[in-house]
Amino acid sequence: MKKLLPLILFAFLANNFSAQTASSITNGSWTNPTTWNCTCVPVNGYSVTINNSVTLNTSLLFNSGGININNTGSLTQDASLNRDIWINGGYFNNSGKANFRYFLLSTGAITNPGSFTVSALTNSVSFNNTGSIKMDSMWIAGTFTNAATGIIIGDSLTINNSLLNNGRMTITAITNSNTVNNNNYIGGYELTNSGTFNNSDSVILTGSIWNRVKFNNNSGAKVRITKRFFNTHPSKTAVWDNNGNVTVLDSWYNTDTIKGGAAGYFSVADTSANSGFLKGNFTFCDLTPPVTPIKIDLNSGTVAGTILYCVTGIKENELAEVKVYPNPSNGNLFCNSSGNVNLKFTVLDITGKIAFEQRPGYQSGTSEVKLDLANGIYFLKIVDLQTGDSKTEKLIIQK
Repeated sequence: MKKLLPLILFAFLANNFSAQTASSITNGSWTNPTTWNCTCVPVNGYSVTINNSVTLNTSLLFNSGGININNTGSLTQDASLNRDIWINGGYFNNSGKANFRYFLLSTGAITNPGSFTVSALTNSVSFNNTGSIKMDSMWIAGTFTNAATGIIIGDSLTINNSLLNNGRMTITAITNSNTVNNNNYIGGYELTNSGTFNNSDSVILTGSIWNRVKFNNNSGAKVRITKRFFNTHPSKTAVWDNNGNVTVLDSWYNTDTIKGGAAGYFSVADTSANSGFLKGNFTFCDLTPPVTPIKIDLNSGTVAGTILYCVTGIKENELAEVKVYPNPSNGNLFCNSSGNVNLKFTVLDITGKIAFEQRPGYQSGTSEVKLDLANGIYFLKIVDLQTGDSKTEKLIIQK
């Protein structure tokens, strides 16, 4: 009988080891044993493979083992919409579809070449995303790489570790307190930078940008802001180094330091105010410059004599598809556009003062703009608010 004990013990351990692996064999819920080839319910420590559509009807913790969703599989929370996964030493690999409420990666490993939808996501270890992520909020506490194939869409992104973006990101509100290297596209509404932001491609915002520490807009890169530009910090730590193109379709404010080389270009469509330092030899173009040697609306700061100015307005991409006539005009102008464009009309007198402004919104075909202006020479500025493209032409009012 004693000789049989080692054999019995070996058989028990072998069965226990094999029970740590579970693969889905049919569509079903996580807690239904018939969903799995082990006729069991996988728990912490299991190595789980999902080949089918599995409904997540319980929250999960993995200190070891983990979940692998193949490209034919999906893991989707049930109608309660309150299912969470915490990886604290295990792994999570998604090549299919994943959808649940909260995902927390404390320690362990993750890959995502698939489609990942989650309300809130936090990673404290390295995360290389090659697929798509749709989320409400995301907190980067470990290094994060969005690969060239990666797509991230969401409401808010908080960056407390380094972010490398080689793909496309569209986030409503971005807050950075560490390091961002952008080599592709970042879009959204607003961005607050309290760390280091290196832009080598495109940052396109329909709202405002606030730089509090260090923003490097590199050669060939562009930043387009529909609303306001702020380079300011109470401790005077904000530095914007511009060697690319920055287009501001509203107002521009600087209280700290802005510098840049000959390739740097600022375009400001409305108010410009400087109480800090402008250094280098970049070009500054204000659509409404004052009649002073320094072409900044409100200046109480220090401007290097090497700064260049563009008196005629912001750097333009000709809006060839938009035609305005007649010119001279008695005040009734007709605007014709071949496509659906979102336009803003600004008329300036010869001193640079705004005499008329109108945002008619999206339009196509022919529309009428009525100007109640005295006879004289004006400048008409047309801006496409969607693309930032613009054109300026001399306008004669003759009644």
